[in-house]
Amino acid sequence: MIDLAGIGNLLEYLVGADNITCEERDRIILRITKENDIAEYTLSALAGYGKSKSEVLESVARRKNSVSQDKKQDESYISLTEIARAHSEDAPGYVIQSWLRSGNTLAFLNLWEQENNPDYSEAGYEELLEKKKAASFTLIPKLWIDRTKAIGIVSKQGKARGTFAHPMIACEFASWIAPEFKMLLIKLSLGRTHLK
Repeated sequence: MIDLAGIGNLLEYLVGADNITCEERDRIILRITKENDIAEYTLSALAGYGKSKSEVLESVARRKNSVSQDKKQDESYISLTEIARAHSEDAPGYVIQSWLRSGNTLAFLNLWEQENNPDYSEAGYEELLEKKKAASFTLIPKLWIDRTKAIGIVSKQGKARGTFAHPMIACEFASWIAPEFKMLLIKLSLGRTHLK
């Protein structure tokens, strides 16, 4: 199952950051819908298809303003659980834990939090790096959040349970899990002429 809303949020973030144009966003969305037999009439509501640049910038600004210091998930956060479920339907949590085991992942999360979170605890990060050396240690999202006061990843319980992340972090996760997505990001970063 394709999470069009999550993909739309990711693409909207890329449009807002001037990494892709609205036209490129629409081409990507159309390609995804054709490959997955999704009705085009659902695109504007679910994936932001057809939104102008000013509408995208307004939406991105609204999301940025809605991020509060009490770590409430804003609407642009993307479900890592759903991305992982596409890779491993039975154990998406294990996929996320595997991602968190990587030193590169933790270094990336550390950098993101340093840039975006004034309450971030780098001492908590250092403590987790030390504990990670033990073979029996398992790092789960909730532990990362609790020890470092992270806001880039949110772990929710209850009906809407799962692990959610800021679009930048979701891009990092998606590029770790899917080489095709990593290739798309690299093409986008090298120039728009490479994206067909």
